[in-house]
Amino acid sequence: MHFRTLRASVLALSLAMISSASVSAQDESLPMPPVFLKAMEAMVERDAPSARIVTTHHQGEFGGRSVRYDAIVTESPVANDKGEKAAVLVTYAYVAHNVGQKAERPVLFIFNGGPGASSSPLHLSAFGPMRIVEKEGAKPRLANNPFSLLDVADLVFIDPPGTGTSMPIKGVDATSLLSVDGDARAVADVVQRWRVANGRTGSPFALVGESYGTARALAMLNAQSQADLPLPDGVALLSLSIGDSNGPIVSDVTLLPTLAAVAWYHGAVDRQGRSIQEQFARVRAFAEGDYAKALIAGASLDPAERARVAQRMSSFIGLPASKFERDGLQLDRQEFMLGLLADKGLRTGQLDGRAKRAIAESNMHPPFDDPSMTLGAETGSLISEYIEDRLGYALPSPYRTLNLGINFKWNWGRGEVYRTVRFAPYLAKAMEAKPSLKLMTVGGYYDITTPIAAGLFALDHAGIGPGRRTSKAYAAGHSVFEDESELARLAADMRIWAQTLGRS
Repeated sequence: MHFRTLRASVLALSLAMISSASVSAQDESLPMPPVFLKAMEAMVERDAPSARIVTTHHQGEFGGRSVRYDAIVTESPVANDKGEKAAVLVTYAYVAHNVGQKAERPVLFIFNGGPGASSSPLHLSAFGPMRIVEKEGAKPRLANNPFSLLDVADLVFIDPPGTGTSMPIKGVDATSLLSVDGDARAVADVVQRWRVANGRTGSPFALVGESYGTARALAMLNAQSQADLPLPDGVALLSLSIGDSNGPIVSDVTLLPTLAAVAWYHGAVDRQGRSIQEQFARVRAFAEGDYAKALIAGASLDPAERARVAQRMSSFIGLPASKFERDGLQLDRQEFMLGLLADKGLRTGQLDGRAKRAIAESNMHPPFDDPSMTLGAETGSLISEYIEDRLGYALPSPYRTLNLGINFKWNWGRGEVYRTVRFAPYLAKAMEAKPSLKLMTVGGYYDITTPIAAGLFALDHAGIGPGRRTSKAYAAGHSVFEDESELARLAADMRIWAQTLGRS
């Protein structure tokens, strides 16, 4: 299997940096890749606020339908916490002409994560009308995207502050925008302004976020409530990263099914004829039952029971039972990734556990030794050409697919760090205020960075159970859309969900 660039996952860098810092075996002298250094370059500030709108006309085939559409690139100045215009946010919208009535047709506002990631992965690898096609041995190219959702919804891709060309303005302090609350307020403001400017305040609308974008979407619900802005009709959360699942017991319980899925994929355990869906469900039941009880018991656990649970863990994830007994039945991502295929001299990926590479060739500083991470360097120029040549928008500065400097500057809130912020309560409050809000969640079985069960745990414990959401899982890694077959499934599922927006 060829693993293409997992461009969406800047959040994974932050998490992996934090986790890898505690692994004593790592060699801190290992080099950083050049693309990392580029992603750390200073932002190119704008000379002044601007509000350009560039519209071009196009046609394509999506979901089996021929669609005429406008592409609308919009610049929107946004304010800092002092009310000063501190940055210009850029959105890329696609509005169809010949499919449905505007009042009934949903508008999806879409963004990636990071927090220093542009919207380019979901824009040009998943749901936009054009898609970057990458085939092994060939240069990436742009092609019509049959998986685009434009046949059922209009699409607005948002580059948050500091990403793409959504850059700060010279001489104005934009620091407050590089925070959970400031970022959410700015993006929520842009969403509402776009709806008003384009005559879509009567249309259903939804927020679609991936990775840290799931946290952003929920923080936006809080910002919308505080500013008395309309709540969306739906929220779609791809690769959930919304907190509430990092406790010493919860983190292991929610991680075990994903590690088992990776071990199943590599044939490191006896599959016993089970599908990945069956294996995941089976291990999740064990994790939330006997495994959770054993972790809670800790040192008071009967030795015979400890040995039994350790043996079960070994049968699921392919590492020795003796290791789990020695480690108090706890899990370690790094030891799993380096140990599962160690007898073959290989390690697995973290963003996508199916990826593998020789351990001897993993000579970059963690987390860049992850064989499923390349940071998207190959497609940056193609994205710029698309925006300038096809959309007619003259880029004021080089397009930043990634801005890792944002991750290190990010303000999580007073006294907070990433692992302590809770986002699910914002969603619970919004769903209480607007019971018709439609929630969809998406996860990849092989995503070790944001395990499926972790996001679902956070929702369950915020009072948002299975009956209040549509939850889908795919045979993919962190960026589900990187697998074309799974993108087809994802697009089909999201079409169904989008068509429920605004309906009781």
